[in-house]
Amino acid sequence: MYHRCCPEFHEAGWAEIVAGKCVNLNAVHSIISSSRTINKCTETIGDIEIKFSGTSAAVSKKITTAAQWSAAWNRAARAIKFAFPHREDELATYGEYINDKFDRRLERTHERVIQFDKAVRNRVTNTRRVELSDFAAFTDI
Repeated sequence: MYHRCCPEFHEAGWAEIVAGKCVNLNAVHSIISSSRTINKCTETIGDIEIKFSGTSAAVSKKITTAAQWSAAWNRAARAIKFAFPHREDELATYGEYINDKFDRRLERTHERVIQFDKAVRNRVTNTRRVELSDFAAFTDI
């Protein structure tokens, strides 16, 4: 996606969005967290010491907290909204729905909310008959 108002998002993520696939939030989380990681290295060759730094390559990091999910979701939702503006309310409503689930549960059970989110987003992607905001369609998950 190339447009002056285009939100920052990784190339593979844009491909998932345009193809109507479920965005991998773990990949989004990995990119967000790796952009904050700076590796500092020192190499010695003979009498010469070379110091350099750089960001590490994105390694797949699993979302384990509500804050990580929220950061990844917000980044993905901005990109989806850019590509499909008519989904803005659906995306905002779903983000609030999942955040409410996190708020009502103990932190040690947040993994269940994360798994629920994946199942919901996969169902919406695979059936194309329901929206993320059709909460009644997810009672069996």
